[in-house]
Amino acid sequence: MRRTTIILLVMMGFFISFSAISWTHAQEEELILESKDVFGKKQRPAVVFNHEKHFDVYPDCIECHHIYEYNNGDMENVWEGDEQFCSECHKLKKEDKKMPLMKAFHENCTGCHRKLGKANEKTGPITCGECHIRKK
Repeated sequence: MRRTTIILLVMMGFFISFSAISWTHAQEEELILESKDVFGKKQRPAVVFNHEKHFDVYPDCIECHHIYEYNNGDMENVWEGDEQFCSECHKLKKEDKKMPLMKAFHENCTGCHRKLGKANEKTGPITCGECHIRKK
């Protein structure tokens, strides 16, 4: 009886761990960042974003995902895993205190890449053509 209980507990622990890992990797591996609903037709092609590669570097999702609220006078990121597009909050032009969508993408993405580069760490693209790759 005791052995069966231990085996069941180990199996439950494995199942719970596997479920948590599956949930954290629920995003598609590659996403197309284009936001046609906001930008319309643009000069440069959409960005192919490798979500899996970024998750390997930043397993704490709030490095990129955010919902800011004031807490005791300070801005706090209260994002809890809600799946949403950046364009749900960031629009073509600045609204309230939210920066416009294109600036939000560029500051979040290339800003992080530049910060890593300054720290002599492996980083991603920082120029327009490195992110917005034209098909041949």
